[in-house]
Amino acid sequence: MAFVNLEAEVPAVRKFALFEYGFRPFFLLAAFYAALAVPVWVGLWRGDIGWQPPMAANLWHGHEMIFGFAVAALAGFMLTAVPNWTGAAAIRGPKLMLLVGVWAAGRVAAYLPWPGVFAAADLSFLPLLALILGPGIIIRNGRRNGILVVILLLLAVVNSAVHFDGWGFMSLSGSWALQVAVAIFAMLIGIIGGRIVPAFTQGGMKMAGYPFVITGNRSIDIAAILSLLLNLLATVFQAPGEIAGAVALVAAACNLLRFWRWQGWRTWPVPLVWILHLGYGWLVVGLLLNGLTAWFDLLPMAMGLHALTAGSFSTMILAVMSRAALGHTGRQLVASRKTTGAYALLSVAVLLRVLAPLTGDFQAPLIESAALLWSGAFLIFGVQYLPILLLPRPDGRPG
Repeated sequence: MAFVNLEAEVPAVRKFALFEYGFRPFFLLAAFYAALAVPVWVGLWRGDIGWQPPMAANLWHGHEMIFGFAVAALAGFMLTAVPNWTGAAAIRGPKLMLLVGVWAAGRVAAYLPWPGVFAAADLSFLPLLALILGPGIIIRNGRRNGILVVILLLLAVVNSAVHFDGWGFMSLSGSWALQVAVAIFAMLIGIIGGRIVPAFTQGGMKMAGYPFVITGNRSIDIAAILSLLLNLLATVFQAPGEIAGAVALVAAACNLLRFWRWQGWRTWPVPLVWILHLGYGWLVVGLLLNGLTAWFDLLPMAMGLHALTAGSFSTMILAVMSRAALGHTGRQLVASRKTTGAYALLSVAVLLRVLAPLTGDFQAPLIESAALLWSGAFLIFGVQYLPILLLPRPDGRPG
């Protein structure tokens, strides 16, 4: 009688994999925090919530969108991309848990009535992230990616200026610091988007059976990034309106030329690809609106601001999270109907939010509708990708 190895026939128990790779916890946290923080802000804005945040309400909203939501997504991206760039081991286990815990402490403190506790908890995250990722980047890949460590540290400094309202300098404020943070993220979109959009476009379109070639142009790429750097410097040094507007218009033109070369109009059959182009397109629109506002003073500042934040940053975040989560868990790179629906909800939300300041009496309901749709898009992502990000790869590989 042959002996049967019953142990070998039993499928391996699926284990909890949330802390196996950086994208897993931070993409989920970014999505669910987006679904929470914007409705809370709308309740504050409408006066439906009596609670007062630990900093001025407008600052709190901008801070939590940048240093809560967007920074979580950036952390997930960098913790995933850096091992690929440097060949170093991925950050996982206790070290990743520590990062998640520090970020979460900052978010909890954002809802407590103690500004000092909020500052202490929140200001710990970015330096810790830079400390963990920085050495590997500098040692193995410093010339190409060292700028990203500098940006993390710069964001940490700017975050402190939000908490301490411009550090008490007469001409600086927390509002100024948030504008600087937005300009930093615009430059990040230029740097990272310039790498991934053409690469993911060619790979994704070829995989889908619609191949085409994107020809790189180093001069245009450099001009696009330098123009975003100038836009950042104009914001940091509070350039006069005419100069700031001219710089924003130049940045819009340079990035439009770059964007046009990527041939986004050919990507419509593949949602995982066209959403990347849409995110970069909002960057161009936001810069253009900012330039027109500063130069001609014809448009509300909120239009350009939300084209960049609710539009470019958020769309690129949703695009990268949905693609990276599939690719790094060994799944087919195809957007489901729910994911495509989330892209559509987000796109409608951005249009409503950008146009709302022009609609007079309809502004409030449009803002509320935009907030509902925007948060709904990230909630759809969070719910759909929850099992993907919690459970191990179906192919059994690590990560």
